[in-house]
Amino acid sequence: MVRAGLLAFVSIDSDLGSSQWQQVDKLAQKFPGRDKALAQIEQALSKEGVDYGKDVRPALGPEVDLAIVSGRTSSSTNVVALTKPDDPAKFKALVAKLNASDSSGKPAVYREVDGWYALSDSQGAITEVLKGDRTPLSDDSTYKDALGKLPGDALVKAFLDGQRVSALVSQAASQGGSGLDPSSLGLDTLKYISVSASAEDDGVRVRGASSGGNLAGSEFASKLIDGVPGDAFALLSFRGEGTTDQLGKLKSNPQVGPALAQIEKSLGVSFEQVLALLRGEIAFYARPGAGIPELTLALEEKDESGALATLDKIAARLAAATGARVEPGTQSGHPVKTITFGQFAIHYGGVGGKVVITSGVNGIADYRGSGDHLPDSAEFKQAKDAAGMPDANGGFMFVDLKDALPLLEGFAGLAGQSLPSEVTENLRPLRSFLAWSEGSGGSRTFDAFLEIK
Repeated sequence: MVRAGLLAFVSIDSDLGSSQWQQVDKLAQKFPGRDKALAQIEQALSKEGVDYGKDVRPALGPEVDLAIVSGRTSSSTNVVALTKPDDPAKFKALVAKLNASDSSGKPAVYREVDGWYALSDSQGAITEVLKGDRTPLSDDSTYKDALGKLPGDALVKAFLDGQRVSALVSQAASQGGSGLDPSSLGLDTLKYISVSASAEDDGVRVRGASSGGNLAGSEFASKLIDGVPGDAFALLSFRGEGTTDQLGKLKSNPQVGPALAQIEKSLGVSFEQVLALLRGEIAFYARPGAGIPELTLALEEKDESGALATLDKIAARLAAATGARVEPGTQSGHPVKTITFGQFAIHYGGVGGKVVITSGVNGIADYRGSGDHLPDSAEFKQAKDAAGMPDANGGFMFVDLKDALPLLEGFAGLAGQSLPSEVTENLRPLRSFLAWSEGSGGSRTFDAFLEIK
């Protein structure tokens, strides 16, 4: 129905009897607030004089699409919705109702083509999107490659043309005088991004795919996770090399460069020295602490002594600027330095080729300590099994939502408040969140899985 060369295209499953929507309803039934949420949606529609069952559902077909076309400016962007309604008369009546309550001064218009209806704010936009005698989007090789990386059955699928995004960013930067080069973000070689959302037996999955974009790096099996204590309820692990390569380009940007020079002066080290700290694997995790969570950053370093020397310079500058103290000490035989800011302190030191920076009094000793570690915890294993995450990946994020809820309740208690029972009961079915990437170089997939039990 639509032409190739669009900025974006979104396809939505609007058939509530489909297998995907039936799965959504099964998951929704695990939440006590399901019926109330549905009632609120119905109430919101009724305020617009619309009834879902009588007005909306028959006006839509089993699929609703959004086609977005753009020139080189945001003002030239147009959006066209398409559907093949079960009842065309109901579609026309719904449009009339919405136009009657619209105060924008741009009523919606539509055009019928082979039983499909295209809806937008102008006939010109519809003409611009519909294929006519042009090549259809379904025959575009980039679109087919992008959609081929997504699950066949999904609630929503979306496609974004990378080169047209790059052109928009470049034009916006030029008009705004920012001097931002799309290559500094990796957009100059971005071919496409595609995304889907789907419901599964144990949760909801968002899958993404990209081609191009200078996404360096490849899959790896995390080494730092082996030292993370087993009671950690959140962990982010990735290799920094690709990100630092892109960040390194910012120094030549005329808008960003002067700001980085000021930061270098304040920290007492060069931007390159800071980036050097982040070129290996990076693991950032949170675990229960006294009152507030303990936060720890672990860095894989080829030159541990060089990394610690850089941190020493930064610590000295921070102490001089804030009146803090830097004091030497040890944790389980590991030399440690502590920066004390009144009631708060940060500790850092080396642990066998790794540098650990933590807010925990025993955070460095506990990393790779004698206790349980995250890879062996039942919660992490269950989350991996439910999500299907492989051991080797391009980086991942894990959150144990089940154990995070008591912490939220504890924070509320410290503030003299309590979470409403309605909120806590509707959070309890959430078990874990796990996101990761796979692939290498410029071709990657991204998964995010919310486990619901």
